[in-house]
Amino acid sequence: MSTAIKLYKAEEDVLKKMVKVGLFPNQDEAARAAIIKYASDMGIFSPQMLWNKITGHKKRKITPEQLMKDLEAIENET
Repeated sequence: MSTAIKLYKAEEDVLKKMVKVGLFPNQDEAARAAIIKYASDMGIFSPQMLWNKITGHKKRKITPEQLMKDLEAIENET
């Protein structure tokens, strides 16, 4: 899903600054984080529920050796 949001200059400047100082990779991620933080502050999401969603994903089990092979394969693709 994609949603367009009209921002005023002040809000846009804040998003740009958050990206520029390295807090987020792009303005979309900064806006998503702000929305989640606001929802958490308002009690819509509990911190525990958010943590459960974050940690609930299956993790890929990989050895350091396999990681090196995978990284080398990616480098060789370019």
